[in-house]
Amino acid sequence: MISLENVTVRYPIPKRYRELVLHPFRRAKRVTALEQVSVTVDTGDRIAFLGPNGAGKTTLLKLVGGLILPTEGTVRVHGLDTVSNNTAARRSVGFVMNEERSFYWRLTGVQNLEFFGVLDNLSGRDLHRRIAELVELVGLQDSAHQSVASYSSGMRQRLAIARGLMTDPDVLILDEPTRTLDPVAADDLTQLISDRIHRDGKKTLLIATHRLDEVAALCRRMCVIQNGHVVAVDDVSEVQGREGSLLAYYREQVA
Repeated sequence: MISLENVTVRYPIPKRYRELVLHPFRRAKRVTALEQVSVTVDTGDRIAFLGPNGAGKTTLLKLVGGLILPTEGTVRVHGLDTVSNNTAARRSVGFVMNEERSFYWRLTGVQNLEFFGVLDNLSGRDLHRRIAELVELVGLQDSAHQSVASYSSGMRQRLAIARGLMTDPDVLILDEPTRTLDPVAADDLTQLISDRIHRDGKKTLLIATHRLDEVAALCRRMCVIQNGHVVAVDDVSEVQGREGSLLAYYREQVA
């Protein structure tokens, strides 16, 4: 289970050059990305995080992934505090960012996975066996030995998912997985996640997205974030039955 209890995250705003010269000792201003957020995600659940740009969705996911730490409050993954047990908590989480420059473009898909697999403490036969499994899982068999520079956006996103699954984590975080994809590639990726990655229901999926069709296809629950606050958490099927559409519900929550 994943739990966030009264979590607040504040970032310092970098000073401009003029401020550094005129007021070098003045404390930097801070911006609040999340404030007093409490959310619980059960094991095997599929939850979508929605909200306007800058609402705090990615910040929340980075907290769960252990990539940043809370200013206040507690984040636990399988009972492990991400502050006091960060390394152990991160072992059970795979993070898939929608960032094309997170790969080495001159290397092939397999070479990239080998590099990141070594960083995850895999080696030898175990590493190569795992890479072969992941390449087949995400459907990159025919292009695994091509340079990433030749990949389409959809292929790079499939490779990112393979990298996130390298250690077979219990929790998979996807930050806007279809943002840069055309409708066909986006639908193919959605089918991959639904039919193959979450087929047995063992993995917990946390997905930040702006696409309500993704929410309907992949998620059981939805969490709406507005201005750093969780304003609603609801069951997707119940919302569809009660409101008629997810869009109407979303409009109401962020209005």
